[in-house]
Amino acid sequence: MRIEGVIFKKGEVPKTLFKIVSGTVRETRNNTYHDLTKGEYVALLEYLLGLPLEDDIIALEETELVETDIENDYENIIRNIVALRKIIYQTSVDFENLVLDDFNFETENIDEYLNQVESLLTLSGGELPEEKEKAIELIESLEDDKLFTKVNLVKKFVERFPEEQIGAKFLIETAAKVYIVLNDRYVAKALLKKVLLYYPHLLDYCYEAVKTLESIYKEEGNIIYRRYGKMAKVLEVMLRGNA
Repeated sequence: MRIEGVIFKKGEVPKTLFKIVSGTVRETRNNTYHDLTKGEYVALLEYLLGLPLEDDIIALEETELVETDIENDYENIIRNIVALRKIIYQTSVDFENLVLDDFNFETENIDEYLNQVESLLTLSGGELPEEKEKAIELIESLEDDKLFTKVNLVKKFVERFPEEQIGAKFLIETAAKVYIVLNDRYVAKALLKKVLLYYPHLLDYCYEAVKTLESIYKEEGNIIYRRYGKMAKVLEVMLRGNA
């Protein structure tokens, strides 16, 4: 279709994914605009994560768009996600400023609640060694009672050593622990999505992350689970092709 002006309105959650054939589209996040051109996707971040738009998305000139989906355009979409990594990071979970509302406490037992709070307050205390091997050793040594510290250190490891494949393993394992031990879907989903952002070339880890995201969203009753189900099917086909 051809359009000039508003494509999606502020507060809307995009239900359709459009790819730009020609023209220029302007997106605004955190009061900063970002212009998209041929081959890029409109509101890709909000479409994938089910987020409401912070502002109108506008075609600055007559723009031709074509409707697409994850199944048909998976590899190109992943490349665009990688290109948008900085923007996605700015709108994802802020691990440096965690608050109590970010966590689900299953019991009102005051002693247990205070133990959880104490763990939360020590989140920033963990420091990651500069040497890769020592960093890996430290992360692997942490027990379940240090989960908040582990979340923090795994985040730092992925940012400091983005080329190390073990980072994907750490993200998935830590997400599983956070989900099972703390019943915290919020942080678990954030960690799993980082696998897709940092390691799109590691199809086996991406598949595991996507399947887990599908399961979590389905348990929540969130229809977004269908989207991750489609991604899982695509990845499964790609993995079979690489076997």
